[in-house]
Amino acid sequence: MDAALIDPEKQRLDVLRDFGVLDTGPEQDFDDLAQLAAAICEVPVALVSLVDTDRQWFKARVGIDDAEMPLSQSICAHVIRANDFTEIPDTTADPRTADNPVVTGPDHIRFYAGALLKTSQGVSLGTLCVLDRVPRKLTDLQKQTLEVLADQVMRQLELRRALADAEILRKEVDHRVKNSLQSIESLIRMQSRQAASPEVKTALDAVRGRLATVSGLHLALYQTETGASVDIATFLKKVVETVAQQLPRGVKVDVDIAPILLPSRLASALGMIVNEAITNAGKYAFQGRKTGRVTISGARFGDNYRLVCADDGPGLGDGEGGGTGLGLRIIEASAQQLGGDMQFLDRGIGTAIEVAWPLH
Repeated sequence: MDAALIDPEKQRLDVLRDFGVLDTGPEQDFDDLAQLAAAICEVPVALVSLVDTDRQWFKARVGIDDAEMPLSQSICAHVIRANDFTEIPDTTADPRTADNPVVTGPDHIRFYAGALLKTSQGVSLGTLCVLDRVPRKLTDLQKQTLEVLADQVMRQLELRRALADAEILRKEVDHRVKNSLQSIESLIRMQSRQAASPEVKTALDAVRGRLATVSGLHLALYQTETGASVDIATFLKKVVETVAQQLPRGVKVDVDIAPILLPSRLASALGMIVNEAITNAGKYAFQGRKTGRVTISGARFGDNYRLVCADDGPGLGDGEGGGTGLGLRIIEASAQQLGGDMQFLDRGIGTAIEVAWPLH
């Protein structure tokens, strides 16, 4: 009997393709289940078989080299039609398989047993099947185990799809957040250019700098593969690149940050510290000067991490630079959020702020 004559249900094929597993590479989880099925059932061949429109494709295979075979040779297609566990003790004596090329040809398949791979909605995608080259029967325990292993294959397939769906959703959310942040930043930039009052312009520029820090954090999270943690070396370089655009042209910023991973909440606080330190330097350290230098450095010391933001300006004076302004209050609050503290360093030139916190 030609299995290709079985009418494939469009719904089943749509569900199969929705899993996005066809023609993917080998995966250890599926290979292990196929190996276990072969060992428990004491057979030379075991397959994680998915029945497509005109072929049977193997996500995992033990004992054969081919990655797929034509549907006309598929025994698994009959199992989907029966919609139940199927065992064929002697394939030469069963009308469904007696004229199958895998039985009559050099493969010499004489035994088949297949447990359905069913979704939680009851849609059959294929089978976990075992084959032998001699007639035989499985024990009740082997049958039960094969069905349990088939359930595990299906759970792996559904987990794989859920992770893929979650990644697609994450990318869509990230894309929308990125666009929203860029739109807001552009609006603030336009308002700053049109502002008649220097005080309003300064305030808008400060807001834009802080927004750019949030945008940089989002970008770092979007590009990382470490979940909700951020490599601060990469992240802070992006923050510096953005904030440095507000500095006078002759002012250079040196960055030397030892990489560590921080949770996004703490990385955000660190970004705010760097943003405010550079912004403060730009406002107070280089007035009346064409050149200057800002240094952002960070290194691990034992169980602590130390970040130093320094400039080569005239040093502390009155107002913001003297430690009473909003920028320094933001730095102090951010240091507390890290679980550390802020202090001024006496280097004999310029202003240097150190923020140190424990790496729990």
